[in-house]
Amino acid sequence: MTKDFAVIPFNSGAIADKYLISNMLGGWDILGENDFKLFSSLKCNRGTPLFNRLYERGLIADERNFNRLLEDHRNLNSNLFYDASLHIAVITTHCNLRCRYCQAHAARPEHMSLKVARRTVQCIAERKTPYITLEFQGGESTLNWNVLVFLTKSIRKLERNNRKIDITLISNLTALNAKKMQFFKDYSVNICASLDGPKHIHDQNRIFGNGKGTYDVVIRNIKKLRKQFKKSVNFLPTITKSSLCAFKEIIDEYVRWGATSIALRPVNHLGNACSNWRNLGYSAEEFMTFYKNALDYILELNKKGIFIRERMAKVILQKVFNKEDPYYVDMMSPCGAGRGQIVYMPDGSCYPCDEARMVGGKMFRLGNILNETYETLVKKENLLHLLETSAINLWDYASVLSPWIGVCPVLNYTEQKNFVPKIHCSFIYKIHEFRFKYIFEKIAKGGQDLEILKSWVAKKEGENEKE
Repeated sequence: MTKDFAVIPFNSGAIADKYLISNMLGGWDILGENDFKLFSSLKCNRGTPLFNRLYERGLIADERNFNRLLEDHRNLNSNLFYDASLHIAVITTHCNLRCRYCQAHAARPEHMSLKVARRTVQCIAERKTPYITLEFQGGESTLNWNVLVFLTKSIRKLERNNRKIDITLISNLTALNAKKMQFFKDYSVNICASLDGPKHIHDQNRIFGNGKGTYDVVIRNIKKLRKQFKKSVNFLPTITKSSLCAFKEIIDEYVRWGATSIALRPVNHLGNACSNWRNLGYSAEEFMTFYKNALDYILELNKKGIFIRERMAKVILQKVFNKEDPYYVDMMSPCGAGRGQIVYMPDGSCYPCDEARMVGGKMFRLGNILNETYETLVKKENLLHLLETSAINLWDYASVLSPWIGVCPVLNYTEQKNFVPKIHCSFIYKIHEFRFKYIFEKIAKGGQDLEILKSWVAKKEGENEKE
């Protein structure tokens, strides 16, 4: 008898003492050995409890649920259907700090002109996407104040009922004054600052030109923003070798300042970090141990009623549980370079992603908005080749994580000097893979940890969250 349903092609992998199965549409489940054998041998018959469960989970399809499965896939990969949503304006490469791991150090610092800024606004205005984020990067963006003000005011005018615009400043917070703080409040500019942990950790790497640490200045300005201007600040740590054994201290510092999120990101082998790697760097395996310990500690804090979540875990959970695209460009396949984000440099030249502009040179440069259209830039041959090398199915085609994980071709190239990566030797890919698998282990074991993880991405009624 012909079956009136189909098992969607799937991949599988061991998680704890169970089996994780997933398919390209984002359907997944975790099965015990007996159920996995039944499913993988295609002996799962309609009407059985296992069939009903896998049907609901999107692993079995028929005419009744196929449209829902396609909609799930579209939601999970909605970045494929829109123009770039993240626009990074590097309005200056000047900086008043000399951070030991700086990835964006410029030999000849320069400011963006108003001419380039106007052209940047025009490019952003023409994009067809419901979400736009303008992110100020540097150098230290507040050192080119007039252009920052011009871009902020101009972009705010583009906001419409059907378009949400976020403006984010990435800053070291050491060049602020009351006037600037008031402006950020008045124009709803989100502020994200680097805070590597408590003073003795932060001041090891984030220093002024004279070698003095920046922690005291950063904390003083965080207090001013919060108390005088009622302006919250998001923090980002960069994890270096000295941070690996200090996960509790770093997380406690974030809790101390009221943070509800922490992004545990490894230091990249770019810029100044290359020459300082012996003092700053570590293996992927060392970072995995750090991440495991840190996530466990964060979960323990949640059990004590202290709410804080790890940002990368949240991105993963949004994809897995909510089947939604968090627009996190490093976790797209193909990657978000040029599609999900684009970078505008002070001279008008454009790069497909932040990492590419840090590498610099002609290899990743798309062109210049002063003499080329946006449409021309994003159709450049070097971008198409970059995207080709970022498709996860090329390098890890049998991975059970393929519906959710991504590949960073720029970081892989800088590490391996080859656009055809040995994917399981990739520093960043090994870290991404570990994060997914460790979170799936928590899901497989269930209990309180699972309930906490679910709460990190649980939506309130009417909420439309976008990271």
